[in-house]
Amino acid sequence: MMWIFNFSRTYSNYYLFNSRIFTHVLFWIIYYVGFSLIWSKNHGYFESFYLEFILLPMRIAATYLVIYWAMPKFLLQTRLISFLLSLLLILLVCSILQRLSIYFFYEEFLAISQTTLFSPQSIFRSMLLINTTVMLAMTIKLYGLYQELRQQSSVKQVQMIELKSDRRMYLIHPDDIIYIQGLGNYITIKLTDKQILTSYTTMKNIMDQLPIQFLRVHKSYIINKKHLVSYNNEDIQIDQYKVPRGKGITDQELHQS
Repeated sequence: MMWIFNFSRTYSNYYLFNSRIFTHVLFWIIYYVGFSLIWSKNHGYFESFYLEFILLPMRIAATYLVIYWAMPKFLLQTRLISFLLSLLLILLVCSILQRLSIYFFYEEFLAISQTTLFSPQSIFRSMLLINTTVMLAMTIKLYGLYQELRQQSSVKQVQMIELKSDRRMYLIHPDDIIYIQGLGNYITIKLTDKQILTSYTTMKNIMDQLPIQFLRVHKSYIINKKHLVSYNNEDIQIDQYKVPRGKGITDQELHQS
């Protein structure tokens, strides 16, 4: 199940124009402009845009530390306590650095009445504000991961094989097939319940319907490698049956799942 935690994958389906950089830059531009306009009612446009510009670097730093380090290392590995501790540490460090930026580059620069540099209230307030940004980004990232897992799950769903035999249509689960033998324009399918189905089709047509665990080991035989028992240079034992092995079939092909 480690594929679930492969967080380094690029979910290109969820990036605008298949570009991670473009999508991230656009997100932060929208975030910056949006929150600047929201706070402009209280501070005025210049002060609001300037303040958000000062706040943005620490929010970006905290966001990427959480979603690209803390989440894959702790949260997605079900280490919740470690994740919460790492989140608090990231928020605290970024809040302190953000508080320094506000004190020296906003309050002092604009001659705004300054508050205590490191009061508990100011640090806690900074942590809350940064955390809202982190939670927003986490929600988006987890949604993308959720959609990716749903897509992978749908791909993994077994496609039943439709086969017409003796004027009846059969739906066959691939795992129930042991091997298939070609007889000219006909094929016979040996099933795990000992049933044998004969159908008017070619080896090529049936091979196109089969999943990856099937291998054509001879011009007249296709095997299901899930039932592979043993083999040598002459034949292959598949379940309790033996079928001939073609000269071009390598051991590697038989080993691959």
